[in-house]
Amino acid sequence: MRRETTGELMSYATLLVHVGLESETSGHVAVAADLARRFDAHLIGAAGWAPMSMFLAEAAKLGRAPQDRHLEDMKTLLAQAGGHFCAAVGKAGVVAQWRSALDYPTEVMAREARAADLVIVDSAREGRDPFRALDPGALILKAGRPVLVVPPSISALSPRRIAIAWKDTREARRAVSDALPFLRQAESVMVVAVCEERGGEEAAREVKDVADYLTRHRVATIAERVRPADVTVGAALLRLIREENIDLVVAGAYGHSRLGEWAFGGTTRDLLGQDLACTLFSH
Repeated sequence: MRRETTGELMSYATLLVHVGLESETSGHVAVAADLARRFDAHLIGAAGWAPMSMFLAEAAKLGRAPQDRHLEDMKTLLAQAGGHFCAAVGKAGVVAQWRSALDYPTEVMAREARAADLVIVDSAREGRDPFRALDPGALILKAGRPVLVVPPSISALSPRRIAIAWKDTREARRAVSDALPFLRQAESVMVVAVCEERGGEEAAREVKDVADYLTRHRVATIAERVRPADVTVGAALLRLIREENIDLVVAGAYGHSRLGEWAFGGTTRDLLGQDLACTLFSH
């Protein structure tokens, strides 16, 4: 596939989707299959399951033939999940590849991300087995790829209206570049900065620069918006999603430390917890 001379993605050639062992045909898998069709992309499904025994975990990592029946059963269930996944996306007209390992799902997905342009996961974690459940926040930090987080309530993504949550950070700049394939297909793109009143002029200059950058990359129908921070940035973005019927948010993730975000509150945490729209995160 031809790439632009700037090195930016014209499209996503390979998508990687996490497959949960309990819900291999959940909404985010349907989203992944639809995006694979839309971008004419290769689709890889992946899952992980970490043994609870440290001895068995080390044996699995070293690739030794498992002597424990429990490991054999785990490998069988992972293979079955792969079969269900491939059959489900096959009904949607997508041919997919399957990968799995006896390891924590976050670690498996971070490793397999080397093969993909975009990683797709769901945001649900509460009440799930930590040995089988993915941690979306940790994956965003580890993957080195953009991560599309799909709320459990969403099973279809048609990103006609996209909002870029702008803050002048490395993470946000990376997110804008990573999202170009989506942005080029959108009907409406809004670049939004939420700032204190005294920073409004500088924020407006930054937002205009981003809008001009997108225009040069053939992104059409761009609106610029600077909103005062009368509430937290996360709350302001959630309000925007509702008011503007946003389908997809593009955001940099963890501009501060993840520990600080979870301890004191942060925009990444707020966006990960919302169920209104999908969010493409880059770190």
